[in-house]
Amino acid sequence: MQPQTVHLFVYDTMADWEPGYAVAGINNPEYQSQPGRYRVQTVGTADKATTIGGITIIPDLSLEEVDPAGSAMLIIPGGAVWDGDGIPEVMEKARELLAAGVPVAGICGATVGLARAGLLDDVDHTGN
Repeated sequence: MQPQTVHLFVYDTMADWEPGYAVAGINNPEYQSQPGRYRVQTVGTADKATTIGGITIIPDLSLEEVDPAGSAMLIIPGGAVWDGDGIPEVMEKARELLAAGVPVAGICGATVGLARAGLLDDVDHTGN
């Protein structure tokens, strides 16, 4: 079985602790009813991202390379950027994925970005 890809969006100043449990669970076969079904790939809009905790992450893919047909989910962590203008490129990718039926998970402040983009208007959700 070919694993499905869960994409984790990484960006400068992202709250690095927020996706920790999710990605650990996705990658740990003990938490899966079908071990090996999913894998995590990081995606970004730059060559590297430095988290709020100072961790440098080199994305596996650019955001433009994410194809809805090859994505099981997009996870967008929170961070202070969502208190401002956010990251329009990831909101457009989220819109594209949602239109194709791919789930998008916003964590903490990223739910504000999704709401401001109008992506939560017609769906049940929780968030800030």
